[in-house]
Amino acid sequence: MAVVIGGGYYYFKPKDAGPEYTTEKPQKTDLSQTVSVTGEVVDISKADLSAEVTGTIEEIFVDVGDKVEEGDEIARIDDSVLQSQLQEALVQVDIQQEQLDLKRRKWDLLKPEEKEAAKLAVESARAAAWTIQKQIKKTIVYAPVAGTVSKRYAGPGETVTISSPIIRISGNAGVEIEADIPESDIDKVKIGQVGKATFDAFSSDEFFDFEVTEIEPSATVIQDVVYYKVTFKILGDVNDRIKSGMSTDIDILTAEKKDVLAVSNQAVKNDDGNRYVEILEEKDGVKNVNKVNVKIGIRGDEGMTEIISGLNGDENVITYVKESE
Repeated sequence: MAVVIGGGYYYFKPKDAGPEYTTEKPQKTDLSQTVSVTGEVVDISKADLSAEVTGTIEEIFVDVGDKVEEGDEIARIDDSVLQSQLQEALVQVDIQQEQLDLKRRKWDLLKPEEKEAAKLAVESARAAAWTIQKQIKKTIVYAPVAGTVSKRYAGPGETVTISSPIIRISGNAGVEIEADIPESDIDKVKIGQVGKATFDAFSSDEFFDFEVTEIEPSATVIQDVVYYKVTFKILGDVNDRIKSGMSTDIDILTAEKKDVLAVSNQAVKNDDGNRYVEILEEKDGVKNVNKVNVKIGIRGDEGMTEIISGLNGDENVITYVKESE
């Protein structure tokens, strides 16, 4: 406001009206808390088969989709090098045995250590041959379980090591879901909890129930974030529509409360671990803000936080403050 006095202007700034408050009353409501993650469908029983020796794949006897029984021959690793080594080892056995036989002709003239060395040479040669024979047996890969070949990692002519898989066999026990849950949420997840899942392959309004069945105790670090692998059992009839490898979105119901006192999340503040809310009180036209310590429960997906103690429901809880300009 400007006033002209003696040819001059004087400005008066309006009195500060103070901050504006948005408040709410605590309310009784139902709260639910979920952890949402993405997962993948996997076979309950599966086995990645690899050879127990390093070598070149000579032949694979199965392909993806083939049914196999436990003990079926799956693949064969080229054993030509091992066979050559075995022949050399057997020759050494014969040589050492001949040497021992010659020495036995004058056995009484030999010192005890000479006798022992001669016998040890034969035993060592036989052990070397026996070791190679065992390796040759390992060049044949057998199916450890009955099932279906679901993946092939390598083919004839490719070199594989002891740790590199050749094929995967999926058993007949069905499928389950696996998901990696970050450490920030893993404490909320417990075995036996239930929830709902949707699959990218199906309609978004088609839901499947599940139950948490396993939580791995060891962590996995993915891009500098710590995760824990969690397994889910799909409840009800699981038909052939749900296949291994499918992607799924999972909502795990980690907590649920009925008819509890709650306020908006933004109303709850934190002071070094102590939770509190601010209450607006007005008397004789004067507004006062009081800090009230509260004990909270679950933080619901509805944007509300459970108040266990500290409020009775009649308070005007501040949710937003607009400072005056």
